[in-house]
Amino acid sequence: MRKGVYAANVTPFREDDLSLDVDAYRRHVAWLAEQGVAGVAAFGTNGEGPSVTVDEKVTVLEALVADDLGIDLMPVLTEGNLPDTLRLLERVNDLPAVGVLVLPPYYFKPVSADGLRAFYERVLDAARHPVLVYHIPRYSVPVPADLVASLPVWGAKNSADDPAWSATLRAAGQQVMVGTESDLGHDLVDGHGAISALANIVPRQMVEVHRLVHAGETDAAARLADHLRGVVDVTKEHDSPGVLKRLAEAQSGIPMGTVRPPLLPPPASYDIAAALAKLTPTLTRRVLRAQPR
Repeated sequence: MRKGVYAANVTPFREDDLSLDVDAYRRHVAWLAEQGVAGVAAFGTNGEGPSVTVDEKVTVLEALVADDLGIDLMPVLTEGNLPDTLRLLERVNDLPAVGVLVLPPYYFKPVSADGLRAFYERVLDAARHPVLVYHIPRYSVPVPADLVASLPVWGAKNSADDPAWSATLRAAGQQVMVGTESDLGHDLVDGHGAISALANIVPRQMVEVHRLVHAGETDAAARLADHLRGVVDVTKEHDSPGVLKRLAEAQSGIPMGTVRPPLLPPPASYDIAAALAKLTPTLTRRVLRAQPR
């Protein structure tokens, strides 16, 4: 798995019947590849993974493999039970994925560390790709860091804004993919990379902040990271997947459709122009205005 920024890419659904628009999905991923992302993490949280069937996911993943866009493919397994997780895992085992990001079943809370261990051990027994644990306690069951550190996994995506959690994994020799954009200037220093929802709408900025951090350009990285915190706020004004699709469509020109219920798209009053104006760092806007036309 290469170092860099992976897009936690969104999933376009058609407005009329809420079916998955495979062509729009492929075009969006192709656009992301052109913007320089290292890969895509397909069907995670902002990809509305729990709202997509196993068969739909496999159809899209096989299409992306056929497209051969030169970026990494990481399926995200967000099934609500062990059998469906293993069924999807069996179907992606033969695909050229760089790894699988696996969410634990999320309905029963709390669950014990022993129960989570039993789940991940079965996943590891069946997986032919490196396994990453998906730690996102805001939406799912939290996975204790010491449990992850004791498993033979490649690492994890940490979407918890918890540096100590990441430090425990790194001390065990595992890798961490940053899952939030709250403090990228610091979080990326020791991280392998990021799996970012913002990469749907500002992919070049996400790629650049990763480059700046690893080039040791700390001041510039901090300025861009501070701007990206504001971009996160823009995506939280309504259900994030819907906002991301509206902004991604405006950025790329690719129709991104809608979301599946229970999520809702932004209201008709949503000011797309005002939101887009917040995506570009102030310094960059000033430079662009100063350039001769």
